[in-house]
Amino acid sequence: MQKLFKNHIFSFIAWVLILIISVVALPDVTGLTREHSNISLPQDVQSEVAQSIQNDWGPKQKNTYQIAVVFNKKNGKLTADDKNAINDTIDRIKENQDKYGIKMVLAPDDNIATKKQLQSKDKTTWILQVNVAKKHAPINEVEQELTKAVKTAGIRTYVTGADVLQNAFSNSIQEGIKKTEVITIVFIFIVLVIVFKSPIVPLISLLTVGVSFITAFSIVTNLVKYQNFPFSNFTQVFMIIVLFGIGTDYNILLYDKFKENLGNGLDRYGAMKDALKVAGKTILYSGSSILIGFSALSLAKFSIYQSAVGVAVGVAILLVVLLTLNPFFMAVLGEKMFWPVKKFTGEHEDKLWHGISKSTMAHPIIYLVVLAVVVTPFALMYSGHLNYDDTDEIDNATPAKAGMLVVEKHFSKGMAEPSTLYIKSDHRLDNEADLRLLDQLTRQIQSSGDVSLVTSVTQPYGERIDQLYVNNQLNTVNKGVDQARAGLSKLSKASKQLSTGASQLASGTSQLQNGTGQLQSGSGQLQSGAGQLQGGAGRLQSGTQQMSSGLNQLNSQLAAGSQGIASAQANTKAALEKSYKANLAQSMNSIPGLTPQQKMAAMQAAGAALEKSLAQASASMPNVSGQMGQLQSGVGRLASASGQLSSGASTLNGGIGQLNSSLGQLNSSVGQLNSSVGKLNSGAGQLADNTPKLTSGLDEVNSGLGQGGAYLTGLASSSAADSFYIPKEFIKNDMFQTSVKNYLSPDKKSAMIMIVFSSNPSSTKATKKAQDLSSMAKKSLVGTRLDKATIAMGGESSNIADIKDIANKDFIRTAAIMLIGIGIALIFVTRSLLQPLYILGTLLIAYFCSLSITEWVVKATMGKDMLTWNTPFFGFILLIALGVDYSIFLMTRYRAIEGGKPSARMLKACGIIGTVVVSAAIILGGTFAALIPSGIPTLIEVALTVIIGLIILVFIMPITLSAAVKLTYEGVHWNKSKRVKQ
Repeated sequence: MQKLFKNHIFSFIAWVLILIISVVALPDVTGLTREHSNISLPQDVQSEVAQSIQNDWGPKQKNTYQIAVVFNKKNGKLTADDKNAINDTIDRIKENQDKYGIKMVLAPDDNIATKKQLQSKDKTTWILQVNVAKKHAPINEVEQELTKAVKTAGIRTYVTGADVLQNAFSNSIQEGIKKTEVITIVFIFIVLVIVFKSPIVPLISLLTVGVSFITAFSIVTNLVKYQNFPFSNFTQVFMIIVLFGIGTDYNILLYDKFKENLGNGLDRYGAMKDALKVAGKTILYSGSSILIGFSALSLAKFSIYQSAVGVAVGVAILLVVLLTLNPFFMAVLGEKMFWPVKKFTGEHEDKLWHGISKSTMAHPIIYLVVLAVVVTPFALMYSGHLNYDDTDEIDNATPAKAGMLVVEKHFSKGMAEPSTLYIKSDHRLDNEADLRLLDQLTRQIQSSGDVSLVTSVTQPYGERIDQLYVNNQLNTVNKGVDQARAGLSKLSKASKQLSTGASQLASGTSQLQNGTGQLQSGSGQLQSGAGQLQGGAGRLQSGTQQMSSGLNQLNSQLAAGSQGIASAQANTKAALEKSYKANLAQSMNSIPGLTPQQKMAAMQAAGAALEKSLAQASASMPNVSGQMGQLQSGVGRLASASGQLSSGASTLNGGIGQLNSSLGQLNSSVGQLNSSVGKLNSGAGQLADNTPKLTSGLDEVNSGLGQGGAYLTGLASSSAADSFYIPKEFIKNDMFQTSVKNYLSPDKKSAMIMIVFSSNPSSTKATKKAQDLSSMAKKSLVGTRLDKATIAMGGESSNIADIKDIANKDFIRTAAIMLIGIGIALIFVTRSLLQPLYILGTLLIAYFCSLSITEWVVKATMGKDMLTWNTPFFGFILLIALGVDYSIFLMTRYRAIEGGKPSARMLKACGIIGTVVVSAAIILGGTFAALIPSGIPTLIEVALTVIIGLIILVFIMPITLSAAVKLTYEGVHWNKSKRVKQ
């Protein structure tokens, strides 16, 4: 005995040392919980792919908290002074970005886009968006810093956002855990005092379970800190509830047996050894089943489900502590452990379970049928609709939640937590072709239902830029076409006038050419007369006076002709420029032989707009004038020679030679004049011929433009023209480059499209919409330049959609693994293949009924239409794992009873173990009831599910197991020739 006592002394000292080490080594639980509060998903799900693209985007978005600061005027619109005050606050934030770890600031007054997006339409609320580096400080410290920094006189300010709300949720659970711990300890103490009628037993029980919890929790948190062990907001609270619940149940079982043994006359050591042998065996069986059940959760893929593995660690430590530390108190205290009770009695039957079992044994089939009729409606009543909105777990008075509600009220419900569609390509996207695809996708999303706002690189304000669409551009072109057509019409009219003038000019130059021909003929005749004069020198002397007079007249005519030609040249040019203002009358009068009609035609020859066409003829006119000058000079010399005839006949031959030479020059000059006029006539003819062709061409061009304009007008009004087109030069525009910086990654290979839903981002409608939009985007880009681009939807809605999908799949998978594991454990405990099926069937009936009833209770008392998404899973693992305890209690007692029929043994076992099960159910139910004051919907609903399930188990377990034993081993009628020992 002394050796046994010494061993337990060592055990006590060892646990004291372990407890001290555990307390000292315990990490910062609050910080650890906050760090692991976010749900981790497989890397290949859509929201995680989107997060990966965001992390690779650049320093402004990589590893940052996305926070929204809300400025709200409670009564009325924001005044000018209010806006100035808000802008002053924002300026201070911008000036101290490094102090607050801010990587990016988007203020409501920054530009046109932010004014539309971050200022409410009712002009009561502004939102400031900031990205804060995660390495700067934990989110709770960031929230505290910003809350102080954004305070503005006369304005209500809130700091909210997905990360802040998640932190608020974690804080709410931590506060709930504190309430749960106190209530649980007080409740268990009171129940144990009532059960054992002693204050010492409750203290010992709480002490042993407390040592188990602290040790286990220290181990788990250190594994989390150093080995990334699965952990979540719910790990701690479920470890507390499960360990204190089943630990108290196991202690009751152990203390009852110890008390019974003492009542049977055994000393403290003998009573202790027997209690450890009998009750300890049941505890090991039950604990092992729970251990297997919770350990199976390590095979889950979902982090929230994996986090419940910490309970398995706690159960393992609990079993060791209860079976090594309890013996110390039993050995030391003995009967004093139950002070002031002095009379120890043995087992007594529970009337409830005995009565139910007895009635069932009499009519097993009837009871099973009635049970099926009763439970089936409850099982079918469950809707299966779950609420994935974690913000519902947070009290509305919490600042972060209050800020979110303000945003939902004055903006759309999705404004506080927008979704982001990421498109990651292997090439740059800042080109016309890819931008057109992005704009097309943006417009498709905008046209979808439940979408409040969509912004992208091509629509940074949430609205299309009209100048970048083909229909707008075509309308601009059409205006230019109309102006061109009007100009061509005027040009065609001028061309027709030009054609008329050219014809008249051609006619006039023909007459002019005839006149010069006559002039050339006259000069030839003059030259011939000069020859005759030279031959008739004898007659020269007598006709000198007449010849001199004739030469003078000829000189006058030549001068007049020279002047006429020069005047014709000038007047022709003037006539072309001033539309028939030229006057060629003087020139035409100086040319002999021209009829009045010919003179009139020559004067009408010049027309407007002929200056370029007569360039060649005009260039020849100076030569004509020059030759006429030479002719005039020759005639002058002839006149001079004629004057000299009177001075002497000796010089007559010389003078006649000079006259003959001058007449040759005159003839040559008149020939050149005739040639020049011929060229003028040819040019005028070509002009007259080509001008109608020009007019016809102009008319054809005008007609073509009219047809093209009509086509473009029709195209501009068609749906085909309602497409995006951005010129290369506009991409480089400063305004558009701002949009590029905001919506394209620094390497320009990734793009984002921001989507704000009209409904709550966490609602079923929004989460389904996020998935639909992502699928639509992938289909829309098939066969395009972005066919191989990675497309992923990020944000709260997408995250919840992925959680929902993973959770549903993993729930079924994990539940199956858990049931198989527990079933295998039950096979070893019961040594039967059928009994585990009966037990598991009973537990599933209790679960589905409790879930349906819980849903109804929540709707009736909490005003919520759906259970939280975690409730079914946690309710399942807790009810199944804990409920199997009671079945093991019953079946181990059934197997311990020797002799008699199976039904009689089961009836006796039910009577004996009923008291233990009912007491344990009350304690466990009360422990879970301690979760209700936490105010956390998930904890409340899980508590209700377990409590209702335990109540159902208390009533149906003696029915199902008694009927199963009766029908399996005895049939409807007992066959005396067959005695089966179980």
